[in-house]
Amino acid sequence: MPALGILLGFGLGLAAGGRLDNLLDVRLRWWPVLLIAAGARFGLDAALAAGSVPEAVRMWLVLVAYVLLTAMLLTNRTLPGLTAAALGTAANGIAIVVNGGWMPVWQPSLAAAGFDPTAVHSSFHVLLTGPVDAGFFAHGGPLADVIPIPLPLIQSVASVGDLLLGAGLAFFVFAAVVRAPVLISVPVSVAPVRTGAMRHPYVRLATNGPFSAMWLAQVVSSLGDRVHQIALVFLVARATNGSPLALGLVFAAMTIPTSLVGPLAGALVDRWNRKWAMVGSDLVRAGLVSIIPIVSGLHIGLVVGLVFLIAVASSFFRPARAAALPQVVPAEDLLTANSAMWVADTASDLAGYGLGGLFVAFLGSALSLAFWIDSASYLASAVLVAAVAIPRIVPAGGGAAGANGVGGAVASLRAELVAGWRFLRSETVLFATTVQAAIAEYGLGALMALSPLLVAALPLGRLDAPTAYGFFEMSMGAGLLGGGVVIGAVATRIPKGPAIVAGFTALGVSLILFSVTGSLWLALVLAAVVGLANVVFVVPSQTIFQQRTPAEMLGRVVAIRLALVNAMLAVSMVTSGLFAQIFGLDAVLAGCGILATAAGLTGLTVRAIREA
Repeated sequence: MPALGILLGFGLGLAAGGRLDNLLDVRLRWWPVLLIAAGARFGLDAALAAGSVPEAVRMWLVLVAYVLLTAMLLTNRTLPGLTAAALGTAANGIAIVVNGGWMPVWQPSLAAAGFDPTAVHSSFHVLLTGPVDAGFFAHGGPLADVIPIPLPLIQSVASVGDLLLGAGLAFFVFAAVVRAPVLISVPVSVAPVRTGAMRHPYVRLATNGPFSAMWLAQVVSSLGDRVHQIALVFLVARATNGSPLALGLVFAAMTIPTSLVGPLAGALVDRWNRKWAMVGSDLVRAGLVSIIPIVSGLHIGLVVGLVFLIAVASSFFRPARAAALPQVVPAEDLLTANSAMWVADTASDLAGYGLGGLFVAFLGSALSLAFWIDSASYLASAVLVAAVAIPRIVPAGGGAAGANGVGGAVASLRAELVAGWRFLRSETVLFATTVQAAIAEYGLGALMALSPLLVAALPLGRLDAPTAYGFFEMSMGAGLLGGGVVIGAVATRIPKGPAIVAGFTALGVSLILFSVTGSLWLALVLAAVVGLANVVFVVPSQTIFQQRTPAEMLGRVVAIRLALVNAMLAVSMVTSGLFAQIFGLDAVLAGCGILATAAGLTGLTVRAIREA
């Protein structure tokens, strides 16, 4: 993985217009010690392979080498990717040290990757056998080589640490290759002139150390989430003999907290240090996820309760991240940064659910490992975010300092929430786009709830309904991902207000066309358009919120918006089925489309939106 990450970084950097001689301009702190640490690490591998290291000192040599290398990488953590590389190195080091100087490789993973599962042909690895239990955990199982990669050329069994190390090195090498050593000198009042590859906003973000750490944290935790969510469905189904009620309760517990506690979480985030709010959320989620497989054997209600608490913790993370992002990227790159975060989430959906399903199927009865890996991903996210320097915003008026006792604290929070709502209500652009988004989410919720029926009613030819529905979801995902990439790439050349109007209108027209289409292929195209339209209005809307809201109240204003919009989504998913029974599926989709189109076109009548 590390070598693959380096090659990937070089390839992408050169493809983006970077130059190899830019590597000479990279400034590493304590670089001689870093080179010594890296040399010691690879020298130790060679010595172990030659059998020249006494067993009594093996573990101590490994410990020294990994501690030194991790420390030197952390010393340079402001450079893109090196925090992730340090974290991956530390994770591998922990797994090796707890096994006396050997890297454990899980026996089932060897077989799944296409290797002989009875032996390892390495002086650095040892087989990890037995069930996934406390003994497996004590041997560093979640950090061991447990991820099978049965692909030609890169066939291997990797660890979570390997993936972090490879991703971190890819970011570092890419940033080093494309980084322009000197910017053309201009007056302070004029925006700097970008040269070479740095003219592209995605390239600039990749060379932004704090943003790259936050983005990798998002990718890591999102991928872990997808694996855990798939495992959760199977865990609950096994524990309840496939009870639909139990599964429904679990999914309700995932979605309710955003509307129930989201605004309160946003108000608290505005009082707290946003970086530590994100770190705390990750640590809480890591602990809660890790005990789900333990309590699942006691009572399914405990699982539902844990899922609810995880969603509550997530309700703190999302507004904190949205409020912190403008503090780590320049204003010119904010729209691209939001697009990049959207791409991270969408790519995690596409890759995470697919690969996660295969991984969970591979685990079989060892489902606990999926939850422990997700817990490790939250810990990794916490460390990556903790390494980012995010200035603390001091609330106007001192925040909660004047609150006396519980009653005073409650009154203070209520006043801050009211102030956030009044601000949202008084800002024409922000309130109008929130109303538009709520109407759009009702249409999207109806489509999500009714799309299985919509697809099944179409002429499918040789396809069965489940396969056709899978293609439908994939098409929408492709639109979401492609839209995120494109919006971020052209961020500096598109006006946000007209983009929002276009997105809402395109969604509405697509919903109307769904109600009259009789072709599966047209439905797949429309699904991609819906995904694209969703990005076109969501990402610019979020950017406008970040730009127009005072920093000290950004968390609560974003959370209030999320609560309103997600509440409408939940209402839609509950009521659209009832309306479809009364009026018919096509009538419901057409009605939702007309509302969304009207909401979009109404934006043209609001000058503040047109000029945003």
